[in-house]
Amino acid sequence: MMSLVMNTEQLALKLEIRQLRAELTASENRFRNAMAKLGEGVIIIDAKGIVRFVNTAAECLFKSKAAEIVGKEIFGTRVFEMKSGGFHTDLIKQMEAPNGEGTRVVETLVEIIRQEVEDAIAQMRVVETEWEGEPAYIASFRDITERQKAFNALQVREVQLREKTEQLEATVQKLKETQAQLIQTEKMSSLGMLVAGVAHEINNPVNFIYGNINHAHQYTQDLLELLELYQEHYPEPVPDIQTAMEEIEIDYIKEDLGKLFSSMTMGTERIRNIVVSLRNFSRLDEADMKRVDIHAGIDSTLQILQSRLNGKGAARDIQLIKEYGDVPPVECYAGQLNQVFMNILSNAIDAIDSLAPASFSEHNAEMGSGELEQRVIRIRTFSDRTDTVTIRIADSGPGMTDEVRQRVFDPFFTTKPVGKGTGLGLSISYQIVVEKHGGQLQCYSVPHQGTEFVIEIPLHQNAKKNSILPFASQEGWPQPHALAHIKVS
Repeated sequence: MMSLVMNTEQLALKLEIRQLRAELTASENRFRNAMAKLGEGVIIIDAKGIVRFVNTAAECLFKSKAAEIVGKEIFGTRVFEMKSGGFHTDLIKQMEAPNGEGTRVVETLVEIIRQEVEDAIAQMRVVETEWEGEPAYIASFRDITERQKAFNALQVREVQLREKTEQLEATVQKLKETQAQLIQTEKMSSLGMLVAGVAHEINNPVNFIYGNINHAHQYTQDLLELLELYQEHYPEPVPDIQTAMEEIEIDYIKEDLGKLFSSMTMGTERIRNIVVSLRNFSRLDEADMKRVDIHAGIDSTLQILQSRLNGKGAARDIQLIKEYGDVPPVECYAGQLNQVFMNILSNAIDAIDSLAPASFSEHNAEMGSGELEQRVIRIRTFSDRTDTVTIRIADSGPGMTDEVRQRVFDPFFTTKPVGKGTGLGLSISYQIVVEKHGGQLQCYSVPHQGTEFVIEIPLHQNAKKNSILPFASQEGWPQPHALAHIKVS
């Protein structure tokens, strides 16, 4: 009887176990079927990083059978985190279960290495779980390869568009600069033609006056001698003549007439020199490159600027120090080079005039020389090499900061008030010296130590250097040629 009861219980237990196995198998089949139907690849990894389960979508993503993945490590061999992901796979493999409630989730972008086909990019999500009673992790992969390709292509396109936009902006800016330079050049050309025309028109009447003034002086002297002869032989003229002589102050006329003709001679010579300077400055008949005396160009420019060198109000005259060396004729575009001298010298005068007379003593003290004349322009020329002539133009102005100094040749850059400067003078000068003459144009300046422009021009244009000095260190400046070392008695 007891045996029968035991057999009945064992049979019931077996039936129950069979039913539980059937339910477990059905549950496992449902799990696998659900996993297989998922669009995302799913891989279960144990705490050691070994793959324990792979669904169908993961097989498709990895292009490998489950048997080729299960039981192996995939992180560091087939799955690599992308730099843009922001996480490290080591952190994923070494995650430990938290002490508190909740589940930690890590998301990142990974690159999946596949055999014989293109690698894939996936968005991976790792969640803590259990597998067969042990800690494990479920890693889901969403294939975003095409989306990432489109994103990368969009980024490349954005970079290309940005570069194209920058190129267009640079081109537009260059066109604006070129247009402004062309307008300025055309203005200078028109001004040169006007100056040459005016000089030509003035030249003839001035020469007529200059050529006849000596004759007029001689005729006047002859008449005065005749008058003295009359006075000697007829000391007692009739009353009408005596009255007329007193009214016109004949004695004063005889004394002042010589001085008057001397002043007229000096004035006409001054006009003739100005006319010659205007013609030399415009160089309208010398548009082609030819060998010229560089000193004549500088002197012509200074002659035109003479009125600006005179002091106004309490300011003293600007003193010129010309130290011309033994310089051979220079092959150049004379009119354009004169324009460079005009721009640099005009800026030097503006810089000196910007110092109010009351500030001279303070400025003088900052420069460290109580004997230094603060209204000075020094021009020095020399040719210490067989192929180059150097022109150095220094002023005793306020100087400039290094930031300003490095921008003085930029188009449209000016420190002058609105309406006082275009910012093109030095830019065009740089273009004339460097691009058209293959020379060098450099600026040296320190606050309270004045400014110096150094021009180097090849003596022969067939030996152009075309080397441009960078705005780098000013170490060693001022040199002995700078105004800080000039003491004017």
